[in-house]
Amino acid sequence: MSPSGSPFEAVYTYVLNPKSITMGQLYGEFDLLTDGILPSMVRIGASAEDLNKRWYVFDGPVDAVWIENMNTVLDDNKKLCLTSGEIIKLTSSMTLMFEVADLAVASPATVSRCGMVYIEPSVLGLLPFINCWIRRLPKLAKGHGEAFQELFSRYLLPGVELLRSRLKEIVASVDSAIVLSFLKLLDSFLAPLTMKDNRPPPSAKFLKLMPQLIPIWVIFSLVWSVGATCNANSQAIFSNWLIEIMTANNEEPPFPQNSQAYDYRFHDGGFTMATPSGEPEPPMWVHWMTGVPEYRILIDSKYSDIEVPTINSVRNAELLGMLLINENNVLCVGPTGTGKTLTDLIDSKLDKRRRGVYGPPVLKRLALFIDDFNMPALEVYGAQPPIELIRQWMDFGGWYDRQNIGDFRTLIDLNFVAAMGPPGGGRNPITPRLLRHFHFLAFTEMDDDCKVGAKMIFSTILGSWLTHTSLPEDYVDYTLKASLNVYSTVIKELLPTPAKTHYTFNLRDLSKVFQGIFMTVPEDVPTFIVYLHLWFHENCRVFEDRMVNDKDRAWFQALLHRQMVEDFHVEPNQVLSQEPILFADFIQPDFRRYSMVTDLHTMLNVLNNYLAEYNATSTAPMNLVLFYDAMSHISRICRIIRQPQGNALLLGMGGSGA
Repeated sequence: MSPSGSPFEAVYTYVLNPKSITMGQLYGEFDLLTDGILPSMVRIGASAEDLNKRWYVFDGPVDAVWIENMNTVLDDNKKLCLTSGEIIKLTSSMTLMFEVADLAVASPATVSRCGMVYIEPSVLGLLPFINCWIRRLPKLAKGHGEAFQELFSRYLLPGVELLRSRLKEIVASVDSAIVLSFLKLLDSFLAPLTMKDNRPPPSAKFLKLMPQLIPIWVIFSLVWSVGATCNANSQAIFSNWLIEIMTANNEEPPFPQNSQAYDYRFHDGGFTMATPSGEPEPPMWVHWMTGVPEYRILIDSKYSDIEVPTINSVRNAELLGMLLINENNVLCVGPTGTGKTLTDLIDSKLDKRRRGVYGPPVLKRLALFIDDFNMPALEVYGAQPPIELIRQWMDFGGWYDRQNIGDFRTLIDLNFVAAMGPPGGGRNPITPRLLRHFHFLAFTEMDDDCKVGAKMIFSTILGSWLTHTSLPEDYVDYTLKASLNVYSTVIKELLPTPAKTHYTFNLRDLSKVFQGIFMTVPEDVPTFIVYLHLWFHENCRVFEDRMVNDKDRAWFQALLHRQMVEDFHVEPNQVLSQEPILFADFIQPDFRRYSMVTDLHTMLNVLNNYLAEYNATSTAPMNLVLFYDAMSHISRICRIIRQPQGNALLLGMGGSGA
């Protein structure tokens, strides 16, 4: 019983993530006479005249960087000693609590001073989340609670079990977070029933569609929550399992024959978006590419501005829009800091709504995109302050003001979209306590769908370019097949090692091959022989220039020769010139056309003329002797610099000229 006689005690909670701020912000700084967030909160409790309970919750990793200063608080003295010399005595009604994921880096001195409460994840289970969601169904959907419950038992729970037993995730998830993602996605389909923003509910004729729509909603949400964290092989397993279960239960409508569940969205008959006639239509599965107009490339289009729609890009864009509209945070995961800067950046985009509350302009939402989400380096004890700062907003809706110490800034109407590569290979893992707040979208590696998408993109671009040459259209298929085979072989065989850490390749490298081809003017590629030289040269520039020894370069040359035989049906020795193959854009200074170098002596004279012109106007002339390797490197660097977003990294031993 409380001191006032009430059967319940009043409890004031003060929540703080100690790893989202610096030590100076946490405890204060004596040199700058700056107060700390923790002392400002503790003084409030120490000076309070009432006997109400006050809990100080430290929700974040416990390590020796900050916890050692708390030893005098945790023992019988209960005194907070600050660097300024101030000592704050805690009262008997003040309690310190620590909420952590683990005690891997906590010292024995800290552990021995605290009582422990450990909650096994299996104790809670998944049913409480499901039951809570069903109790919160909109009024117009209350009558379908049993149908949802039955479908969850049929699809959701077995799906999570399949995920844990047979499937491989790109980023590890926890069961509760997967189920919450599933339920949030399901909420987006029930949004018309909530009558949010005074919107009228669907009419009775559309409400009659709900018994048909509910199974489709559940299946679609299952695919893009439980099945959205897997790699390509696991997605195929999940799709086959789901289609088998649907067939066994005679679900209507079924997926089309010989297809994957990931290839289709559903048309809900006008429940969420009005039909042209305004009347209900039969629900059905629709391929993601249905209704996408054919992409046409304008003759003056820049390569970097071309965006050919594929099933992957269309699908991910629609899913991302659906999730953001319904106020979900999204984490895009695929193969491919400091908290102060992050705080200032986000705060600069927000307006003050009222005292202590900040957000974007009224009636708008702000979507913040964070790339390389797992880039922040780990501290000595494994914490990532920028990650903890974002988690503090996810859990508590804001963070503490760095100017007005002790004031909490509540941030509203925000959504985070993040992108990162899978942990490993120099990329750090992220605490599951943050990942649970995100809905995962997995961008799979070079699977069959990705190859189809790549073929669609590059065939569209290459076909447009070839129409301005005298070459036949068959070369589009030849080039695509050869380029994809070269890329697939390189990523399988040339793996990064400690001596070759830069042997990392992705689809951007494949795109660079075609970008190099399109740097030429079609009129400068009059014959098949010149075209083969161009294709050979661009592959060498993108892939071979990254190789560090003659063995790897010889292997790559043999690979190109093999693909020329298999895909272009020509003998390399008969079509490739014996001289080194080079393309450059400085042979004709007046035109700067990227074309094949047919005479190395001409190239040498041109470069010497450039050098003489530079020496005539420079106060620091360079007396260089241009040999073949130097000329070759100059042409490569010029090629990179000419490309939009072209960046070069020169690797070499000291004294080698790099």
